[in-house]
Amino acid sequence: MRRLAAICIGLVALIAAASPGRAQIERLAGRFVGVAEAEGMVIDLRAERGRLVGTFTDSNGLSAPVEARMEGSAAEAMLTFPARKVRIRFFPEGLGLRLISIPLDESGQPLIDDIHILAFVPEGTRMPELPAGYTPPSYRVRVVDPDSFLVSYPFWPPEAVAFGYESIEPRYRPMFALFPHVLGDILWKLCSSSYRPAVLGEALRGQGVTCDSVLAAFRRILTRGRFDAWKAAVEKEAAILLPALRCARGYVVRPEICQPAARAIADRAVAMNSVAAVLGRF
Repeated sequence: MRRLAAICIGLVALIAAASPGRAQIERLAGRFVGVAEAEGMVIDLRAERGRLVGTFTDSNGLSAPVEARMEGSAAEAMLTFPARKVRIRFFPEGLGLRLISIPLDESGQPLIDDIHILAFVPEGTRMPELPAGYTPPSYRVRVVDPDSFLVSYPFWPPEAVAFGYESIEPRYRPMFALFPHVLGDILWKLCSSSYRPAVLGEALRGQGVTCDSVLAAFRRILTRGRFDAWKAAVEKEAAILLPALRCARGYVVRPEICQPAARAIADRAVAMNSVAAVLGRF
């Protein structure tokens, strides 16, 4: 669990750097519902005299009062449930918020194995349907199937993507490098993560980009309103990469699927396109 601890430490350091303000508190006020691993959870908050107060409801329907104080750009509270206490830190991300849940033992020490990083969106937000083969992010699994990662990573927070990409068997990661839109999309999340895995350097190698240039490119893509076009290009490549990964690990062995997949990989290897090149087109 050292990687999960590193993720949480990085997040805490990152969000503690900013100073809280009224706008930040108002940004966290509202009714938010959990998605993916947090499905069924609800956090309902209102701003009150420089704090956030309200109720947190877990996926079993158990509720605990929230009285959160601001720490940097995040809010922190202690939840008291009948059988346990849970320390939470939450901060704005995208349309909603990200929440670190840290259960405590009877002596008040954190239970590292039970830490979760959860995503919430405003109630009423329309969410895309999760694709077949989706798996929720896990910070415990030591090996992540490459095809499950490919299907699931677009719906994971950056730290989960960093953990997941690191957990793919090394022999499969070079296949991602043959698909520059897919790899660029993964790099966007890797470079946005407070946890920088050792495999980040491997992912950047030979692509003509750095984390700074990747993040700058995505700011440009968003500003120009080109994000939908980018995602369409990513999905087109992912549709080719997915059967290749499944054939490579023996999940699929049918020749009518695996032979075209092998040819597609060979064609990509010859093309030698780069993340820098495809980002430059957007």
